[in-house]
Amino acid sequence: MDIMTPDKVRENFYEVLKQVNNTYQPIIINGTKKEDSAVIVSLDYWNSIQETMYLETSGTLKTVRMREKDGSGFTNVDNIDWNIL
Repeated sequence: MDIMTPDKVRENFYEVLKQVNNTYQPIIINGTKKEDSAVIVSLDYWNSIQETMYLETSGTLKTVRMREKDGSGFTNVDNIDWNIL
């Protein structure tokens, strides 16, 4: 993950945008104070983060993890209550 100063990001903003979209790696903007710092990510990466957070908070990922651990390696989709996922 790259770390840049706000001045460096400002000088190369278009290149920074291209970089985060091509690499899917965030860039940290390291200001002199914590409140002057931020992270730039691509829109696709941000949407992925949001989807993961939703699946985690809704309990869906917990259900998936439980099914992965049950050892059967098979889940009958007819037995899934899709309304609670």
